[in-house]
Amino acid sequence: MVRVRFAPSPTGIPHIGNTRTAFFNYLFAKHNKGEFILRIEDTDKKRIVKGAEEAILEILEWLGIKYDGKLIRQSDRLDLYKKYVQELLDKKIAHKKEGAVWIKVPEDKKFEWIDKVGQKKISFAGKDVDEFVILKSDGYPTYHLANIVDDHLMEITHVIRGEEWISSTPKHLYLYESFDWEPPQFAHLPVILGTDRSKLSKRHGAQSILDYREKGYLKEALLNYMAMLGWNLGSDREIFSMDELIKLFELKDVNTANPIFDVKKLEWLNGVWIRSIAEQDIK
Repeated sequence: MVRVRFAPSPTGIPHIGNTRTAFFNYLFAKHNKGEFILRIEDTDKKRIVKGAEEAILEILEWLGIKYDGKLIRQSDRLDLYKKYVQELLDKKIAHKKEGAVWIKVPEDKKFEWIDKVGQKKISFAGKDVDEFVILKSDGYPTYHLANIVDDHLMEITHVIRGEEWISSTPKHLYLYESFDWEPPQFAHLPVILGTDRSKLSKRHGAQSILDYREKGYLKEALLNYMAMLGWNLGSDREIFSMDELIKLFELKDVNTANPIFDVKKLEWLNGVWIRSIAEQDIK
């Protein structure tokens, strides 16, 4: 069975780019009659923003992106991570330094995978992978360790995340190898850019879904537009309902090119959906 996860950190209110990642995971899971897991990665206590977790849950609920099973918080699983850190220490794969636990990847290692976005082979040499921390001096695991342990134990089959995580994937593959676990398949989504082709920011419209809701945007329009940020069927069709997206969504149709966020296109879609729903109400 296909199992994917959305694993946000409550270090801020997620903007439309983060929510698109959740939506693509959800569409892929439901298209394949699989499960969509929600996991709150709240181990970076210094950076947690009050109200961020509640906002994440409100966004998903309003959009109709329903997760399967119970909500999981990594802060409830600290003893579990420490057990696996100790295993790596016992194997001499990890070592202690400056009060933290580190891993150095052997220089002669080579890491390769076929990314599900674009079906392209990506490879890294071990000598190009930086030494990294798996357990901080405060006793909390880093993302690198905790997400590997959780993805394995939760039987995640596909990790669908932003392409900014490509450079971390060799570290994750080395951890899978060190535990003798089978890694999931990876799909790295292209990063959304602003109209000037720079990284999406607030001036381009990188706002929370809740902000757009307050401005009068319909969830149908927002879902439709998020799907178009990186995915298309190779046709001119632009209007899709949630049910249609679930039926049609496949990773092979996700583009490798970075999509451009155009608020005017979102406004147009919102108008289309407003008129469509009004016509349905009249009937």
